[in-house]
Amino acid sequence: MESSQIKTSLEKKQELLSHHVRLVAKKMSHSLLIYGAQGGMGKSRTVLQVLDEYGVDPVLINSHITPLALYGVLWQHREDSILFFDDVDSMFSSMPHLGLLRSALWGSPRIVTYNSSQLSNLPSSFEFTSRVIFAVNVIPKNDAFKAVLSRCDQFELSATNGEVIEMMRNLSSEGFHGVTPDECVEVIDYIESNAEDRQLSLRLLGPSLRKLKYAHEEGIDWRPLIKSQLSSLGRKQVATKRLDNKSADAKVMKQAIEKHPESPADQQTFFCNTTGKSRASFFRARQRYLKMQEESE
Repeated sequence: MESSQIKTSLEKKQELLSHHVRLVAKKMSHSLLIYGAQGGMGKSRTVLQVLDEYGVDPVLINSHITPLALYGVLWQHREDSILFFDDVDSMFSSMPHLGLLRSALWGSPRIVTYNSSQLSNLPSSFEFTSRVIFAVNVIPKNDAFKAVLSRCDQFELSATNGEVIEMMRNLSSEGFHGVTPDECVEVIDYIESNAEDRQLSLRLLGPSLRKLKYAHEEGIDWRPLIKSQLSSLGRKQVATKRLDNKSADAKVMKQAIEKHPESPADQQTFFCNTTGKSRASFFRARQRYLKMQEESE
């Protein structure tokens, strides 16, 4: 899938994340923690792409690791490496793991120590000069992790359902593996209309479009296939009642039209600057708003 030249709100966030990763790649920061509960937002992909730009092959840790094994990894890659801990949230509730990470991320010099009869050929302490990137779903609440967190640059990569939908439209604007642009729009409109309070992810797009393609080949309705996938998604955790995305867009659109009643171009500038959304999003929101005004008259 190809994206248009206009950056979506989510792409702008990914671009900002890229700069944080470049700071680590250029040795201007020694640790970065990226968090965001949604999958498919591009945390891991962005990290790996940026590191690849700099010719860096990170040490990837993405499964269970014991404290002793962690100590061994830190020792083995103690100089001029980047360690990428991806989706190992369980490690952050373990005091032995957190103690090692605290030592690796703070101090001048940063000295990591581990006292155990199981060390074998490993030293009991060493200086750590490499850099570390973490990608996690949520920031743990325990105090021990806060000590690790205080030693890291932090970046949240998350998106509203509206931003996810906008990115889906952008990615599929030229079609997708035999699915036409118009069919992509139809599927994304269906997802948007039936998301309810489900937390959308970009990972939903590809499978949904493949389901449409399969349904056409089998001569069946594609909607129940996608509906069942939507129903399996987790629900958004909302602490307070908020305006849904369309209502928020309508509010901004009303302000844009009131400020610039004779100039759609100025309306677009106001809308895009206020919401951070694209020109295409402006025209969709404007069409919805004008239709709503006509129906209320």
